[in-house]
Amino acid sequence: MPVVHVCPWAEVPRVAKRVRPSHLVSLLDPGDWPETPPEVAPDRHHRVGVHDYAEPQDGAVVPEERHIRELIGFLNGWDPAAPILIHCFAGISRSTATALITLALHNPGREAEAARAIRAQSAIAQPNRRIVAIADRLLGLDGRLNQALAAMGPGRPSYVNQPFEVPLTLRAD
Repeated sequence: MPVVHVCPWAEVPRVAKRVRPSHLVSLLDPGDWPETPPEVAPDRHHRVGVHDYAEPQDGAVVPEERHIRELIGFLNGWDPAAPILIHCFAGISRSTATALITLALHNPGREAEAARAIRAQSAIAQPNRRIVAIADRLLGLDGRLNQALAAMGPGRPSYVNQPFEVPLTLRAD
């Protein structure tokens, strides 16, 4: 069964060794460029250099349309027959937003189920609302992804998340 794996940066080597992902997405502050684990081909490692903010901040690179357009293009190039690994610094915000987008791409019209699937696997997940809002607009979802995010409610406060996985194919509720 196709699976989306999410983890914090510190867990990437361990998780990559265990799940052997075909693709890796790193969402980190600009300049924080992690090495590609040996389990992933370098051309299948997509890096997004953005700070974890939902609103513009002085001196920060916030997610913009070009970042999310490139991210969606990369996600569309992933063959879901193999696992994908998505990480950010803490595995809470940027990575869970990307996991939500990934599930939405592969389960059209089931945005609410995608959000519930992530919440079921992580009480800490708090997808970056700016990333989600941009993806909602680019994918023409008419607010459904934003609504799904809102319905998730806030994540339990934490400094770091534990690795988790979500099946790509969502089951009917």
